[in-house]
Amino acid sequence: MKAGVITFHSAHNFGASLQTWALQRVLKNNHIEAYVINYHPPIIDDLYNPLKGKEGIRKKLAELKLHYDNPRSLKRYKNYTHFINKEFNLIGDYADYQELADAPLELDAYIVGSDQVWNSEHIGGFDPAYFLDFANPEKKKISYAASIGRDYLLPIYHDRIRGSLKSFTSISVREKSAVKPVKELTNRHVDVVLDPTLLLPKEDYEAIKTVPAIKEKYIFVYMMEHNPEVIAFANRVSTATGLPIIQRRPGKLFKNEISSCYTSAPGDFLGLIENAEYVITNSFHGTVFSIIYETPFVSMLHSNTGSRTVDLLTSLDLQSHLLYSKEDFKDFWQFQIQEPEKLRKRILELREFSLAYLFDALYNNNIQTMVQCPTNISKMDCYGCRACKEICPVGAIAMVPDKEGFLYPVADEKCINCGACSRACIRKHEHIISYGKSFPKVYCAMNKEEEVRLGSSSGAIFPEAARYVIEEKKGAVVGVRYDEDMNAVSDIAYTMEEVKPFFGSKYVKSDFDGIFPKIKELLAEGRTVLYSGLPCECAGLRSYLKKNYDNLIISEILCHASPSPKVYRQYIDYLNKKHGSKVTNLQFRNKSKGWLSTDASMVIEFANGKSITVNTRKNDYYRAFTKDYISRPCCSKCGFTHKNRAGDITMGDFWGIKDIDPAMYDNKGASLLLVNNEKGEAFWNSIKDSFLFKESNIRDAFRKNHKKPNPYKTGRMEFFDRLDKEPVQELLESCNDLK
Repeated sequence: MKAGVITFHSAHNFGASLQTWALQRVLKNNHIEAYVINYHPPIIDDLYNPLKGKEGIRKKLAELKLHYDNPRSLKRYKNYTHFINKEFNLIGDYADYQELADAPLELDAYIVGSDQVWNSEHIGGFDPAYFLDFANPEKKKISYAASIGRDYLLPIYHDRIRGSLKSFTSISVREKSAVKPVKELTNRHVDVVLDPTLLLPKEDYEAIKTVPAIKEKYIFVYMMEHNPEVIAFANRVSTATGLPIIQRRPGKLFKNEISSCYTSAPGDFLGLIENAEYVITNSFHGTVFSIIYETPFVSMLHSNTGSRTVDLLTSLDLQSHLLYSKEDFKDFWQFQIQEPEKLRKRILELREFSLAYLFDALYNNNIQTMVQCPTNISKMDCYGCRACKEICPVGAIAMVPDKEGFLYPVADEKCINCGACSRACIRKHEHIISYGKSFPKVYCAMNKEEEVRLGSSSGAIFPEAARYVIEEKKGAVVGVRYDEDMNAVSDIAYTMEEVKPFFGSKYVKSDFDGIFPKIKELLAEGRTVLYSGLPCECAGLRSYLKKNYDNLIISEILCHASPSPKVYRQYIDYLNKKHGSKVTNLQFRNKSKGWLSTDASMVIEFANGKSITVNTRKNDYYRAFTKDYISRPCCSKCGFTHKNRAGDITMGDFWGIKDIDPAMYDNKGASLLLVNNEKGEAFWNSIKDSFLFKESNIRDAFRKNHKKPNPYKTGRMEFFDRLDKEPVQELLESCNDLK
């Protein structure tokens, strides 16, 4: 694939150069043939070119005069020009928009960003180049981390911007504050992604970084505008520490100043940041690279574009480094990065999503594709909960699989635009439990019947819950079983014999078509119903029913993610073919060798009576699932994690109980139970005598269970890009890092 980036690459400042270099590097690292479109209009070039307007002999004479009158300006210009020509894979040479529009660029994708490419003050009002009007309309048009430098777009340009953005295949911005104004113009999903400089680890910058010649310790002051507050504060810090100052502007500004980096190239800037004792800056990229190199820093806001720094520091929980004025400084701890490991982890999470956005935009475009249903949400947001489909009064919505095998709602011509589906959408109305006083209550529980516990994935709460509903309440239980072809399907059981196929974890998204209306009928008849499902399915049921039923107990499963039915189906077909017999049962976590992930086994049974047993954790399919390579896209934006619960009770494995309470650990399975409301408590009180249990707390419950959605990974996109192009087993095996 050939991709061209248009940005402020010709601007002679460290941030503009380094964000261009970083985005090009990221694309190349991921096997994209990357180009920087060499569009350099006078409004950008004239800010930095000391020889502007000069050509031929006049240019040579001007250069000679500059050599004597202002050699530093000439040196700075040549250093940046050298960096641009050496480090950027430039395509074309366009000084005005018409030249660019007429150019026969043969690219597969066009990317605008990062930097303030949508800031009207920087681009002279409206420049169609930075809205990709020149790009081939049949190709992908992507904004990556485009910045508007503020939280609004000038109304005078709204119509032109709206018209240009209509043809974008994916839209993202760099600052959260830019989402609203862009979304209002486009009525499109807008993602917030990292500046390209944060997409790379510091090791990548070794290719261009230089080590400063200065040997003594110093404070680096990187000031984008002449700011008396910054100057006064830096002098104060220099006096307090005894450290001299290196700064970027051409004239001497500080009492104890030893050098200026005015003529330095971008690689020199990196070395100065890394080796500084302290950084004082009002620059966005000065802040970024202080974070990358974990150099103690404070950021004093730039007068016009401070919002981007605020958004960045807030997203990384580094607000303590922010100074609105010199009086905000209290102590030197404000310079220090207090929890570097936490910061690194947060950057990795944001980086993973940002890279996923970029490569999804280039290849799959799942993140921003809208569902074909009046809910007006993206596929990334859609849980596939079926509430919209089941509630449609005219039956206009069908659930249709995409190329990854996940079901999405598609409305047909019968749609009357009544809004019922939008009102039922659990992305818009999540139906999360509102905790009353004393809730949630947290327990570790183990079924007293060891044989029953060994037949379940964890501590076997569900079998007793089902027995109580069926035998004592004469009710029905909804769970997931395998059909005759080993597809996972939801079903309703009225006897304990019918309940048994529900036992055990099934790591695939089940088909529960038509289940919600059947549950509603049972409830209307007065039957007690125990519903067991994923949190999003539980929320979907609540949304569909529209009201609470005293005879409904909703039991949600503590979910890792929802795997692709298509991948699962191909894996089962592979097993059928390889072993010459049809798979008749699949236990993902058989506990004959133990409950822990290192001990549990996957047992696969075949129609010919044979079976195979493998370590679950090392199985190729299971490994792809746990590494989030085959999950539904929405799982990375799940709203049902930690204390955001949709069930009256929540059940899962109590991972970590071995260390938290060894008395509750025997490697045969222990359940985590969250009792979320009074109905859940009454239900638990009805069955608790069948368990050994101890009360616990939320902190211990989620010490080993994830508290937030798993990140959307680039590896996931690669997996689905390769699916159907190569044998599923080879693909799954390539994702297994434990073989």
